[in-house]
Order: sequence, then C-alpha cells, then structure tokens
Amino acid sequence: MPVHGATDGGWSSTRGRVLASARVGVLARWVTPGLVDEVVAAAGRGQRRFRALPARLVVYFVLGLCLYSHLPYPAVVKELASGMARALRAAGWRVPSSTALTSARRRVGDKPFELLLGRVCPALPAAAAGPWSHICGLLAVAWDGTTVTAPASPPNIAAFGRQRGHHYPQLRLVTLVACGTRALIGAAIGPMRGPGSGERALAGGLPGHLRRGMLLIADRGFCSYRLWQAAAGTGADLLWRVTANMHLPVARALPDRSWLSVLPDPVAAQRRAVRNGHRRRRGSTLPQETGPLPGITVRVIEFYVHVDTDDGRTRTERYRLITTLLDPAAAPAADLAAGYAWRWAIETGLREFKTYLRGPGRTLRGRTPALARQELWAYLVIYQAIRAVICAAAARSNLDPDRISFTTTLHAIRRTLPAARTSPRAALAETQADILSTPVPARPGRLCIRAVAEPRSAFPRKHSGNIKTPLSQHASYTLTINPAAQTPYTASQAQQPQHQQAQPP
Repeated sequence: MPVHGATDGGWSSTRGRVLASARVGVLARWVTPGLVDEVVAAAGRGQRRFRALPARLVVYFVLGLCLYSHLPYPAVVKELASGMARALRAAGWRVPSSTALTSARRRVGDKPFELLLGRVCPALPAAAAGPWSHICGLLAVAWDGTTVTAPASPPNIAAFGRQRGHHYPQLRLVTLVACGTRALIGAAIGPMRGPGSGERALAGGLPGHLRRGMLLIADRGFCSYRLWQAAAGTGADLLWRVTANMHLPVARALPDRSWLSVLPDPVAAQRRAVRNGHRRRRGSTLPQETGPLPGITVRVIEFYVHVDTDDGRTRTERYRLITTLLDPAAAPAADLAAGYAWRWAIETGLREFKTYLRGPGRTLRGRTPALARQELWAYLVIYQAIRAVICAAAARSNLDPDRISFTTTLHAIRRTLPAARTSPRAALAETQADILSTPVPARPGRLCIRAVAEPRSAFPRKHSGNIKTPLSQHASYTLTINPAAQTPYTASQAQQPQHQQAQPP
C-alpha cells in the first residue's frame, strides 16, 4: 500500500499546525495527509496562504461527512477534531458555521476526490488470492450500475435529470469491483438523463482498469459488441450474460455441452440489412444475403438454475452466458456457470455503500452538481478504505473477507477515531481485534427475495404487508447445462412455473 508523508511546513500558524493533525481515524493509513496534499495540488486547489479551513482539513471534513452521514456539519467537525479541542481553543479557533463549511467545500471542488479514489483503488484488488476470489485461476471482477439520489435543487435537476415519476434528481454510478473482496477497482459517475448517461456509456470508461488475469462478469444489460471489444482488448477474459433471443448458432459443439459461436458485428449486420432492403425495393432477382457475418468468436454456455426454498417453493430460470474462455478443459462450463453467481458480490457492495454507510433513504447533501459529485466520490473513497481495513484483518487471520461484517467494521472505525490520532497502530490493532471477534457465520444457500421500495414496481414492496413470509430464506440450487442441440432461439424463455409472489431472485 502506498505511504505518503505529511507536508505541514507551509502552515506556519499555530492553528494550522494543530489542524494539520486532523484525520479520519484508522482510515488515514490509506488516505494519508501526504496523499491528500498531492491530489489537492494535482487538482489545482493548493493554497498559498493559511485559511481557517485549509484544503486538507476540508478534504477530511467531506470524508467525515460520509463516515458520519447521520451527523450535521458542526458535529462532524467536532468528531474530526476530538482530542484537539484544548489546543484549538488556545489557538483561538472555533468550529466554523455550516455556511462557512459549505463555502469551503465549493472552494475545493470535486476533482481532488475523483483523483483520490483513483489513488486508493489500486492498493487492494490484486492483493488477495484464494478460492473465494478466483474462478478457473482468474481474479473474478464485476461491474454494475445504480443510482444515487441528490437534493431536488434546480441546479441538480438541470444537471442530472430524474426518472419519470420521481421528484428527486439522481446521479448514475457504475462501479467495477473485485468479487472476492468487494473492493473497488474503478468507478464512473454521470447524469441520469442526457447523452452518454446510460450504464453502457459509463462502463465504456472502465476497461482501462482491467488487465490480463481478470475475469469480468457482467449482466445482460451491458452486452454490446463495442463494449465487448473494448473490454476484451485489455487482455482480461469476459463472462457476460446475454438475452435469450440473441441468435448464437452452433459453430462447433464442445464436450462439456457448451458451443462455439460468433457474436456478429452490428455494423456489418446493418449494412447487409440495408443492401437486402434495396434489393427488395428494386425487385432484384439477386438472392438475399444470408451468409455468416464477420464478428467475434465466443463460447456459449446455457444452463438452467433450479431453486428449492426451505418453504417448499421452487423456481427454474434459464441463463445464457458468452465468454472469451474457449477451452473447456481450462474452464469447464459447470465452473463458469456456477461462477456467474459471484456477480452478486457487486450488488452486496452497493448495498453496503448505499444502505449501511450512507443510510437507508438518505439523499446526498450537496445542492449543486459539483458538491453532489464531490460527496459521491468521497463516499466511494470511504467505502474503499473500509474494505481495506476488512481485507487487512482477513489476511491477518487467513479468513475470507466475506466473513467480516461491514457494519461492525464501520462502527469500530468510528469508535477508534480519537485514539487513531495519537496511536494509529494501536487503534488499527484494536479495530481489527474488534471485527475479528464477531465473524459472520458461514450461511450457504441464503437468499433475499426480490422486493423493492418503489411503489411503481411490479415486485412487492418491503415492509408493506404484501409479503407474508420472512425476507431471508434458505435454498438449494441445482445447475443443469443445456446441450447445444437443444437450445431454442426464440424470444420467449423456457417454460417457467407460474409466477409466485416473493420468488427468490
């Protein structure tokens, strides 16, 4: 992990020297004062004179807003300055007002936090190696998108847009994570509406974080020819779900029931469709072009997932995956089919960030686009630093990071914040001992039924009384690989049992 030294020589005043020791507890091991100074300078936000709120303190303050999302501005400053109250009073420093803190946030802007995330992300993903992090010898990573709600101010509405039927504007977030550690590898932020605002468009900025030795897992919403080309061009291998009606004819059947096919170039397909259309309109006697199109050779794996829950209900769903791993001996179809379920790690990570760290139903504080983006980048930095604490503790005990509770770690970090200023190593050891003392028990086969809070959704709402069974259940899963010769090429799914309320995902 990178270590950066603090540079406090430019602050000659007493208050400056005292404030220079402000930190975010044990997380400062990864978000060091020197690193903060570097990104502030790189973003052009450096200061030539002392202020009551130096840029470094403002960066830590914004990170503190995310660590203490339930506290108001002055209370967060007091938490960061705990243990320094006497020295600050002697220096004549008082807790700034909320207005002054907001002005300081505007002065620093969002660019330092984007750069900060880019610096703390590379420290984690490749650090862990184990059966819980690799599929067929490749580091399992996944990307997915979500939305984050911002205050309904006119600038935010104009900049980000909002979904139909929603009052609040939203930012769209696409993240790339390591499935085993749930650590961030990269992230992209964009508006909800407008050009380049879709998940695929934002994901187009993330292939630069991929490398050889990774296996990128993606849901069917990300499947596009150009994005596949960009991701595969990095040397990483891909395992993506595709829609059931995508025509993937059998070029060669493989012994593990998968088959080789060609992902056609959509530009070539469009050109051929135009030529055939011209021939029809002219009444040409030339036959329609129906030969194979140029494209990318992929391996197709189709399988059924049969779920039996502990209350006696069942569900069967068909999945179709395409992959760059063409050798069935090196990557058996059964292993890849089972490995696709690892994509759920990114859903868990997004829940940790949005529900446990930010707080359920809580919007961002920034009422301008720059402040909203600043806060979202800061949340990702704090999330990544918390994952770093979890991974360090897991490595210390040779434990799967999934066995360490995110909320337990968050509470432990908050408790040890004052002690970390004077004894950072002791505070980190105390934090690790705390979170390792109550590991999450191994609970295979658990599921949470698909239910959301939006009243316009077709799924039942949580806590609405529509769900008569507990939200968490246990289930057993059976995977059956579908042979190539039996693969239907229709838009309809395979025969499914009648829809039942509160089905497992």
